[in-house]
Amino acid sequence: MTAVPDDLPVVRELSRNPEARRWLAELPRLIDEVRDGFGLFLGAPLHGGSCSWVAPATLADGTGVIVKISWPHREMYAEPAALRLWDGHGAVRLLRHDRSRHALVLERCLPGEQLAARPFPADESLRIAAAVLRRLWSAGVPETWAAHDPETPESLVDVAADWGDMVSERMARLHPAYDPGLVAEGARLLHDLPLSAPREVVLHGDFNPGNILSSAAGGAAAGADGEDWVAIDPKPMIGDPAYDCWPLIEQLGDPAARAARVRLLAAELDLEPARIAAWCVARSVEAALWRTHHGREHEGVADLAAAASLARLF
Repeated sequence: MTAVPDDLPVVRELSRNPEARRWLAELPRLIDEVRDGFGLFLGAPLHGGSCSWVAPATLADGTGVIVKISWPHREMYAEPAALRLWDGHGAVRLLRHDRSRHALVLERCLPGEQLAARPFPADESLRIAAAVLRRLWSAGVPETWAAHDPETPESLVDVAADWGDMVSERMARLHPAYDPGLVAEGARLLHDLPLSAPREVVLHGDFNPGNILSSAAGGAAAGADGEDWVAIDPKPMIGDPAYDCWPLIEQLGDPAARAARVRLLAAELDLEPARIAAWCVARSVEAALWRTHHGREHEGVADLAAAASLARLF
């Protein structure tokens, strides 16, 4: 078995990044060290994320687990702290952590089917996702987290401000055929929205329907059939809960029904619809300029169209 085949998404994506190529070259060694350090029997790697190597494995006692080794970058450092905080309540449980190698051993979620793959009506999928978010947010923000520990989640205030500056810089440098007023509004919202948050929670940070998996383990949010749903692959921050809603608005259901999805999530999560819509505008604008920066302006056009439609809601 080849541990790092060339067709893995993480290989394809990070091979384009000069800063990540050294990590890719060292990845086979890291895999061997993590395997030996934790006493793992590794299976074939999964064709999953673009910034981490992921594979099923078995512990010495026969327990099935998932191993994740991440390329060190800003969004991944806080994942272990958030998973420890949630401790299996709304997210997969962290079993072991190698801080120096950025390796996680996670409980294996079975059957592990993505919410995105289920043929549910959009409203049902949104309610399932909202139940998971309520569980994650209910953990609160620990006062014991060290402010300067790189594994403590960053403040959304700081991260979004950086994104707002980046949006403005990319718009000025790349001159895409986007509505400059809408882009300026998105940049402003990235700076202003986190500062006016009515409360702060530990955010998942990448709460798309592909990161919500079915679990037969049961639990507080399990349905009558015993099926539960848990989140994976967080990119945690501390901030406004409305931030987490955007991927659900964009990826579940008919694009023409965004307003209805905003209202449904607002009711399920006790949030202001206008605040959810504003975050959707901000994040759609940021996504459009990110795509433009990576030579994908044609895809950014759809993000700007989404931002324009949502801007009418607040």
